[in-house]
Amino acid sequence: MSPILRPSPRFPGVLALTLITLGHFCGEAEGAEQVSLAEPPGDQRILSVEISLASDGKVATTTSGDEKDELPMRAEADFQFHERRLPPGGRDAEAFRALRAFSQASLKTVVSEHTTDITLPSRRNVIVSNGTREGAISYSPEGNLTREESDLLEIPGDPLTLLGMLPPQPVELAEEWTPPDWALQMLTGIEAVESSQCKCRFDQSTPHAAKITFTGKIEGLKLGAKTTVEVAGAIIFDREENLLSQAKTIFRVKASVGVVNPGLSMSVTSVVRRRPTTESTPLDKYAMEDIPLEAPEEALTLAFDAEPWGLHLDHSRDWHLFHAIFDGQAPVAILRLMNLGSLVAQCNLSPIADAAPGGTIPLDQFESDIQQSLGKRFGKFLDREQIPATDGRQIYRVMVEGQVEVGGNKGSATIPMNWIYYLAAGPNGKQVSFVFSVEPSLVEQLGTQDRQIVESLKFRSTNTASRR
Repeated sequence: MSPILRPSPRFPGVLALTLITLGHFCGEAEGAEQVSLAEPPGDQRILSVEISLASDGKVATTTSGDEKDELPMRAEADFQFHERRLPPGGRDAEAFRALRAFSQASLKTVVSEHTTDITLPSRRNVIVSNGTREGAISYSPEGNLTREESDLLEIPGDPLTLLGMLPPQPVELAEEWTPPDWALQMLTGIEAVESSQCKCRFDQSTPHAAKITFTGKIEGLKLGAKTTVEVAGAIIFDREENLLSQAKTIFRVKASVGVVNPGLSMSVTSVVRRRPTTESTPLDKYAMEDIPLEAPEEALTLAFDAEPWGLHLDHSRDWHLFHAIFDGQAPVAILRLMNLGSLVAQCNLSPIADAAPGGTIPLDQFESDIQQSLGKRFGKFLDREQIPATDGRQIYRVMVEGQVEVGGNKGSATIPMNWIYYLAAGPNGKQVSFVFSVEPSLVEQLGTQDRQIVESLKFRSTNTASRR
């Protein structure tokens, strides 16, 4: 889940959704006529959008054995942006695309007594959001986002994902329908669906507006964690503007402790307001034909900055930051590669002692250090090479075969393991080591992603480190 989705066991039922009691519904309901409740295709209007989020609940981490440590959490987020729909990039979920210019995108999360604030920088405020079955994927045509920024833009109750709840055909008052299976998956961001059910209802109507309610439940995997999401929501459709103008969605999320994220027991409330606007916006400088139908691979790449170390690198979105300590005696950043909810590989990145400018530690010493650090796990060296690099960098790559012992409730077992070590040195003598751990059966899935990450490495001065 995105950092926003971290809320509580309390889950107000559908009756609580009558809080969207607008003046629209003070009059009498219309008779049994069929009403179209869909936004027009090719709609090029610019909309002003406001979204507020509130969540509370608990996060859980495994301490030892099956014991879990649960901590209270709460979060609030605010988003304000202008939006214009983009031409469809495909069918179903891929038909929902938008170009957005954010004036506000911020999240404040409090876990126990620890507070974290995340804000989208103004230099990355123009965003392309593309619908997929797994949710809306966002990137900036103005430069690569970080993982934190990308997760921030996974907005629960995003109107782009709510559009899938609207009826595909005209409906009568009190009529119910089942949205397509991709609609609830896109709304909740589940990656691998095990079961899903959802119902929508045309609940109330006047000549000016219509109210749609929906409930659903979906179970599956999100970043390798067993996840269940229940949703209940209400949508106000402006019949005069042919527009989803307001919405409130309540999510109840339960997720087990995963290989990337902690366990969750939470509720999230999302409130959306949209209206057409004619005011000037940053979107005016973008022509629709300037935005490709399919997101370029380089645009989807994420940036990782370890500014205290003076390091910058790029990685695909399948890599997720699991843990990072930037100071102390054992600084390390741990990235984990996920594919369809399964762990493929892990990367440990650490700064090491500086060498003389233009130099590095000898390769034989590097290999000796590897063998010593692995100890009984070491088997043999499989491969070694020096990778050509630009900007005065030096990169060594060493692949090792060995085995690790893993424990469980039913005892321990020994499994084969490959380690791919890199030593990278900058022209100023700064050095960093990478250790990629991957089971032999998964080496093909890892492919060349280890090398791509290392070759993207840039060394920067710690007092000026910045990816922009």
